[in-house]
Amino acid sequence: MRNKYFITTIIAFLAIVNTAFTQNLNTYSPYSRFGIGIIPLQGFGINTSLGGVSQGIRNPYEINFLNPASYSAQDSMSFLFDFGVQTNTTSFKGYDQYLNEQSATNSAGGIHHIAIGFPITKKWGVSAGITPYSNVGFRQIRFETSDSILSTIGRVKYENSGAGGITNAYIGTGVSPFRNFSIGANMIYYFGSLDYNTNIIMPNTAADYSSGYVKSSFAINDISFSVGAQYKIDLDKHLKNSVVLGITADCPSNINYKRIYSATVVGSSISDTLTPHSTTSHSFKKPLGINSGIAFYHSDNLIIAFDYYVQDWSETEPFNTEQPLGKAQTFKGGIQYTPNPTDLKSYFKKVNYRIGGYYNKSSIMVNSKQIDNYGITFGLGLPLKGKTRLNLSFEIGQRGTNDNYLIKETYGVMNLSISFYDYPWFFKRKYN
Repeated sequence: MRNKYFITTIIAFLAIVNTAFTQNLNTYSPYSRFGIGIIPLQGFGINTSLGGVSQGIRNPYEINFLNPASYSAQDSMSFLFDFGVQTNTTSFKGYDQYLNEQSATNSAGGIHHIAIGFPITKKWGVSAGITPYSNVGFRQIRFETSDSILSTIGRVKYENSGAGGITNAYIGTGVSPFRNFSIGANMIYYFGSLDYNTNIIMPNTAADYSSGYVKSSFAINDISFSVGAQYKIDLDKHLKNSVVLGITADCPSNINYKRIYSATVVGSSISDTLTPHSTTSHSFKKPLGINSGIAFYHSDNLIIAFDYYVQDWSETEPFNTEQPLGKAQTFKGGIQYTPNPTDLKSYFKKVNYRIGGYYNKSSIMVNSKQIDNYGITFGLGLPLKGKTRLNLSFEIGQRGTNDNYLIKETYGVMNLSISFYDYPWFFKRKYN
């Protein structure tokens, strides 16, 4: 009965989260206007606090959807439910159209993920969830500088803004066909809308002219796949030290989308909305992505992990700006230390202490300059009842540069999630 009520609650919660994802503003970055937006650090609680590492991570008590082979590590008769929220603040330094130095600060946040995991058999697991893939959020303003327009119309304001993002909903499975080796696959449904607004706003003194508001939306709906593998190497006969090698391929695919236009004209005596172009269907190329990594384990006390990710977007045709895309590469590393996971006296000896870092050369190109970002991460895995954990992670990083009058961003991100572990799950108790 308990299981029935819990599943009903999760289904209802999934419906609420699906609606909330479409309303979140999860980033605020001028660079999100390029490509498909900002692709943030991926993963759940343990990943985001360890610099984003994932390929060698095998944890029976937490979900690692970035390598589906890890699903086979989940305990039989157990059930995992993971829910997280995120908030972030970004400070900007750059120049306005008159080359004066400017600075600003913005914040955003919302629901980050929801996921479940459960075993089919002892060495066969399944997971499903929903989490952001990319985010768009920006607003840029400039004013007319032409002397002729200033003298006849006035100080016209030009405003460009964007919001939205791409979300992925996945379902995957992982199995261990023989000792120490696991394989898995995810089916990923990408959906969402990237909305861009271009506004021309006339001054109040220009009564004979109308302001124009143009919206262009890219509604994305399509399916892709990822496949992964992990291999564990035992380094001693007591099984206290081991290494896990992992690799995942994000399969290349053409992601379909529809482009939807609308325009509104507002003047002193007119206000009308029209469709300047009919809705059209297109696709963009999501290239092959390869994520490989290694993790060293010492008993249940220590994890040291490193990942390398590469995805070449240079052949993907930009669909919202004229700026080309580049080859993305990310280097990640992280360490988790747990003094004594089974200590009966000291709570703090059972806490997971985590730290990591990353360097990302993104796919975003601005004026032939490839935009990079880097940061450090740290966090805690706080044990609650049983194997349930509250995961808290922080990320501090920098994106872009002030060179060539570009924008430098300094950002901080906080993730809070709970990984609920229930055991035994598919087990019916009997009483005599």
